[in-house]
Amino acid sequence: MSPCCTDWLAYARTLKCNLILSTALAAAAQLPLSTAAAAAETATGRSVTFHGEILADSDISAASLLHGMLVIGADEAVGAKANENYIQLLKQDESGNYRTVSNILVYRGDKQSGQELDIEGFAVDGDRLYVIGSHSLARKRFKESGSYEENLKRLTQVKQENSRYQLFRLTMDATNQVTGRDRISLAAIFNNDPLLSRFTTIPGKENGIDIEGIAAKDGLLYLGFRGPVLRDGYVPVMQLAFEHPAESYKLLFVNLAGRGIRDMAAVSDGFLILAGPVGDEQVSYQLLHWNGQDCLTGNNHTGKLQLLTEITPPAGGKAEGVALLSETAQAYELLIVFDGARNGAPVRHTIKRPGLKQ
Repeated sequence: MSPCCTDWLAYARTLKCNLILSTALAAAAQLPLSTAAAAAETATGRSVTFHGEILADSDISAASLLHGMLVIGADEAVGAKANENYIQLLKQDESGNYRTVSNILVYRGDKQSGQELDIEGFAVDGDRLYVIGSHSLARKRFKESGSYEENLKRLTQVKQENSRYQLFRLTMDATNQVTGRDRISLAAIFNNDPLLSRFTTIPGKENGIDIEGIAAKDGLLYLGFRGPVLRDGYVPVMQLAFEHPAESYKLLFVNLAGRGIRDMAAVSDGFLILAGPVGDEQVSYQLLHWNGQDCLTGNNHTGKLQLLTEITPPAGGKAEGVALLSETAQAYELLIVFDGARNGAPVRHTIKRPGLKQ
């Protein structure tokens, strides 16, 4: 996988491809979900506060619940060398807010392999906490104050960091200390898969490979892709076993009408999917329920996807993480965090289960 385009003909074709994809995604994002009502109410929730030191406080990108503690993580590294990637554990107080109680270093990067793990999601399965990196390429944003030459250089360079190509499994004891640490990479799977290999040289925010959601259910992991979004709006979800990913994985598909998966959470009757734009498209964020079955149209079509609600982000924020706090026969209790907003701007939502009026 080349970190930059040196073949200008191939580069021009890539730009044309990305332009076509962006146009198609923007158009697809305006289409209603075929498996949900064309319109949904926007959820209203209760803002909560994170107290204590929040690391990378404007870059919160993941949240989950572990042993009754809220776990949050950021997609930016911190520390004196900006190479330390932490998860933080927070405890809820009597007021319903949360306070940090411990920081756990997951990965320390370097200049050669990359500074950032680019934490994008958590999954909890008993005493095990899974931490996923984006497995994506990146292209720098343009600078309004920069020269043409500087911006052209940014356009023609794509950054590859091996540090992003990691999936960690942390085994936690009852006191939330790490007692086991395992790590794999999914890069080889992507490079050899007949579908995903087509997208491994494209930056994540331009419809290339970009994992942002992860959930655990029945001993398996489900990885939700922000990109690629495929023809007719289908998005892949990769199901696999951590111990033997290459032999066990398979791709399932959901149709999010041009959106990508920003996070996932396992619930008793399937999964919740937080959906939003792949790049900078002006489309809404949505919360959907998925029964966990393949939604690709066919004779064995058993997948079902239902739009639950629209999610409104705060100014400058992007819906990036959803943590299931509890569920009843009537509703799911969720906490949603927003990348780009101060301390993640957490909001607590009560969302009615599928089939019940919001």
